[in-house]
Amino acid sequence: MIVPTLILPRDDELEILGRTVEQTLGRSVKSIDVIGRDPLSRTFAVAMQDGNHLIARVADSHMPTRIMESEIATMQWVRERTSIPVPKILTYELDQSHPLGAHILLEKVRGVRLDTIFEDLPAESQDSLVTQLAQFMVELSHLSFPAIGSISLPPQPCDPPSSAALPPLGPLTHPCFYVEGRTALSIDRGPFPTARAYFLACAERERAATRALFTQGAPAGAEYQSLLAETQAIVERAVTLLIELVRRCEGLDGADPELARYALDLHELGLKNIIVAPDDPTRILALVDWQSASVRPLWRCARTPYWLLPSLAGDDDACKQRLRGVFRAAVANDPVFSRAVDADDTRHALDEVAEYDAFRDGFLVLPTLQSMYVSLFWLVCCRLLICFCG
Repeated sequence: MIVPTLILPRDDELEILGRTVEQTLGRSVKSIDVIGRDPLSRTFAVAMQDGNHLIARVADSHMPTRIMESEIATMQWVRERTSIPVPKILTYELDQSHPLGAHILLEKVRGVRLDTIFEDLPAESQDSLVTQLAQFMVELSHLSFPAIGSISLPPQPCDPPSSAALPPLGPLTHPCFYVEGRTALSIDRGPFPTARAYFLACAERERAATRALFTQGAPAGAEYQSLLAETQAIVERAVTLLIELVRRCEGLDGADPELARYALDLHELGLKNIIVAPDDPTRILALVDWQSASVRPLWRCARTPYWLLPSLAGDDDACKQRLRGVFRAAVANDPVFSRAVDADDTRHALDEVAEYDAFRDGFLVLPTLQSMYVSLFWLVCCRLLICFCG
């Protein structure tokens, strides 16, 4: 398995991007700046001669076009069917044979990234923003989908949208199915009819990724070979445990049907993805970066935003505690969503483990799975004892 390196713009990419923008929009480009890179794409800020600005995202040549297609489809659908503010898509191209490759041109929302100012805002402003985000999440939770997957463009994108119709679902576009060489693997990426099917696919994904890595060959040396063999053994044990846990976890899909239905997940949205008005930072202008947004079970979607949770270091200041209370108060009128927020069971532990890189993080994954397995074993024993004594 070949691990991709950070993708830098080609020498001629800025020139091609400028020419593409001018030919597509019929306006002159003033300047282009690189503002973001990841293993799958590059993001540029484009200033036009007329004073307007736009954002361009260009896919890496190894990036499956379904990832960019899903980002486009999700943004269009959310913009058309909800009250959530989403940047307008000006144009896009999914054909990798284009001189620029697959790309999207978006309007640039003239605002401030919330992560740059949030800590300095007064408490009442922070509370207002958390309340708005909670309301967006609740709104999306009311729209149910038939499976776990990522939104795709309809077969006939020119057809007028139907207010009642749900968009088609395609394979998941979450990075854990594509980064670190996984793009080239022949693995099941969905859509998945159940959470059980999703977790089993995650286990097989890590097994396939690790085995592919070992088929690439490795430098000679007994010590290095021993280390690789030990790591592979850890991965195999972790995958086997994950599969066993998924098979033994009762009620994974049916224990609470209301929480098992599928909705669009926003709980991983970060402060950097929220754009607010410069003159009124309590007014959200847009939610940006929908590249990995996906449809998941409601018990996963209805979660406290990760940036309000204690860090791995264990710090949990009074501000985070207050804002978690604000979030819970904002969703209290929706009993199903509220119940999901407070739920914390085996499903959530499985969900966290299922997105790890088992080869890189096996030393963390295996002990976690072992602990979960022991807990599940004792739970079964207690139930049998209760039934016997009863």
